[in-house]
Amino acid sequence: MQASKRAQRRRQERFKALTLPHLDVLLGIARRRLNDTPLAEDLVQDTYMRAWEAFDSLVDEAQVRGWLVRILQRVTSDHYRTHLRRQTLLPVTRLEDEHSEILASHQEDPLEVLIGRYSDERVEDALMQLPRDFAEALELHDIEGFKYREVAEIMEVPLGTVMSRIARGRRLLAALILKDRRAWDLNPTQTADANSHSSRIQNHDPGR
Repeated sequence: MQASKRAQRRRQERFKALTLPHLDVLLGIARRRLNDTPLAEDLVQDTYMRAWEAFDSLVDEAQVRGWLVRILQRVTSDHYRTHLRRQTLLPVTRLEDEHSEILASHQEDPLEVLIGRYSDERVEDALMQLPRDFAEALELHDIEGFKYREVAEIMEVPLGTVMSRIARGRRLLAALILKDRRAWDLNPTQTADANSHSSRIQNHDPGR
C-alpha cells in the first residue's frame, strides 16, 4: 500500500513538473480563441484533467508543450461543437479579393503594419474574426512559434493543409487590417504599443 502511494505521489510530482511550466501558454491560447477569461480558465482546467488521465500516453517528455496544446485543441473543439461560434465570421472570398487589391495598389504591407503598430488586443480582435481553422493555424505558428509539422500534429491534419491555412490566414488577416484601418486609426505616428507584440510574431520562413 505504501509503495503504491509513493508511486502515485511521484507520478503527480512528475506531472506537475512537466506540465505546469506551460500553463501560461495554454491560458494565452484559450483566451485568444474564446475572448472570455473565465471560460478559458475552465477549459484549461479541463485540459489538465484530460492530460492527467492520459499522462501515461506521453512518450516524449520533450514534446510535452505540443502534447498539452493538442489536448487543449480537442477541448476547445468540443466546446465549439456545443456552443455558438464566438463571432460572426467575415466572408473569406471578399477578404481575399481585398488582399489582392492591397498587393495591386503597392501599399505598405498590412501584415508588417500589424507587427509594427498593433497591441496584442487588436491582434486578438482580428484573429477572432477569421475562420477558426485559419486563425488557429496562424496563432500556433506565427504567435506561439510551433513549426509547421508541430502545428499539423496539434491540429491533426496533413502538413500541406497546415501550410495552406497559414498562408491563407495571413492573406485574410492582412485584408482585415486594411479593411479596418480607419476604425483602428493606423496613423504612422501612433506606434507606442509596437514593441509589445512585434517580438512575438515569428519570421515567416516557409521552412519552419
